[in-house]
Amino acid sequence: MFSPDGQIFASSSYDRTVRLWNREGELLATLNGHTDFVENVVFSPDGQTIASISGDKTVKLWSLDLDDVLTRGCDWAQDYLSNNPNVSESDRHICD
Repeated sequence: MFSPDGQIFASSSYDRTVRLWNREGELLATLNGHTDFVENVVFSPDGQTIASISGDKTVKLWSLDLDDVLTRGCDWAQDYLSNNPNVSESDRHICD
């Protein structure tokens, strides 16, 4: 399935992964998370999300919006970065 802009191809696989490819056939990313074969993948109309459907009876949504991914990751890790005594002072400010 091609992205709406035609720049990325997403493939589903029996090895439980979704793979993203560029137009030249180079692998961009492998998305892991399903526990059974991935039956199908589709892009959202804006191309920022992929939905994958698996034989494990789940649907996973994968965000391709890097700003959103970074924001969510930093929101999730902020308490850990601020309060864990094993985190270095420079690493505490990764998300600033």
